[in-house]
Amino acid sequence: MRGNSGSGKTSLAKKLQEYYGRKTLVISQDVVRRDMLKEKVESDNLSISLTATIARYGYERDLLVIVEGFYETDIYGQMLEELRALFYPKVLSYYYDLTFEETVRRHQTRSKKADFSPADMKRWWKECDFLGWEVATFTDQDSLKDAFQEISKKINLF
Repeated sequence: MRGNSGSGKTSLAKKLQEYYGRKTLVISQDVVRRDMLKEKVESDNLSISLTATIARYGYERDLLVIVEGFYETDIYGQMLEELRALFYPKVLSYYYDLTFEETVRRHQTRSKKADFSPADMKRWWKECDFLGWEVATFTDQDSLKDAFQEISKKINLF
């Protein structure tokens, strides 16, 4: 699950993990890059290889692996393509294609809304940063419940 800051990716990943329970591995870009490694968003940052390593760990143990974050295509695209090839055909990709205004609105409902401002969000903003192989996109009209139902329906087909 990918998209700009404040889209709802982490909330959705947590809801899916809560639903599927044990043997569900959530790999959050914020946790790996920012919390674990204190890395910057750069093309050679260490979180790229660590994310791939954690995902491979999940693959080798037949876990439901959920990779969620901003994951800018120009920086993380190659790693995401490699994960796609590894997990194929059991791979789903979703993109939150929300307006900037909607991401700000959603961000204001979060407990960590003071962590960064709308000005920060604007500076980080990437318009339509698609990989080209998304199963679906979520828009301003899609709620957390809508996104959860869409994804869980597809996961249940595996």
